[in-house]
Amino acid sequence: MSEIAQLRGKIDALDGELIRLLNERASIAKEIGELKHREGLPIYAPEREESLLRSVLEKNQGPLSPESIRAIYREIMSASLALEKDICIACVGPSGSPTHQAARDKFGSSVKYTLTQNVQGVFNAVTTGQADCGVVPIEEAGHGIVNATLDSLAENDLLACAQIVLPGGAGQEDRGASRMLVLAKSTGAPSGNDVCLLMLRIEDKPGALLTALEPFKNHKINLDHFASRRAMRGSKDAFFFVEADGHLRDLQASDILRNLSMRCRAVKVLGCYPKIQ
Repeated sequence: MSEIAQLRGKIDALDGELIRLLNERASIAKEIGELKHREGLPIYAPEREESLLRSVLEKNQGPLSPESIRAIYREIMSASLALEKDICIACVGPSGSPTHQAARDKFGSSVKYTLTQNVQGVFNAVTTGQADCGVVPIEEAGHGIVNATLDSLAENDLLACAQIVLPGGAGQEDRGASRMLVLAKSTGAPSGNDVCLLMLRIEDKPGALLTALEPFKNHKINLDHFASRRAMRGSKDAFFFVEADGHLRDLQASDILRNLSMRCRAVKVLGCYPKIQ
């Protein structure tokens, strides 16, 4: 037997073991899905997803690259989700659009996708139960913040539970990356490295924003100013969208939300999601 034939024989044996282990893993995932359904828990758990990916990447000693490991496990997790439930993801079309591409990169090829004409269509699909989760653009390379997404987050009860970043393609480096949000009816548990998206309604006058943001400074919470929008016509208020380091549970424990509500006309939590590693 040639050396190549011997090596191929080893691969064949390993493939058989991989198939056995993958199916054993899939059976356990199916049991987890049945328990989630029985206990009324959401099927998609972004904090578990990030924890698992971090764990396998830490264990990886090559020669497979981190990108290859992520791609392999993306499809393993996609197949597991499909076993747990006949899951459907709504995203802004058409087929092959940046948002559709981001959704496939996040959820893999084993789940179903429904394409909508606009951002509000994604919100409607998830709200009415036609889809389990939705993917919408929040920041587009070369175009900036997507106001339609901000407006829909402000007006609906859905929450952002994960984010997706699409790097600029070849020749687009100067345009930066596009960012998407995954929508669900609830946020996940803390992953250990999260951000919380908040909307602050503030009177549009000198010093009002500085006063409103003092609780973040007092609690030494890192904050990113994300975007701002005018309130409805005739109002002097403005909406400020910010990302604060930490999960919602962290902010609740520090009493920062109560402090914010004393300085702002309104405070709305728009979601929490793991930071992109």
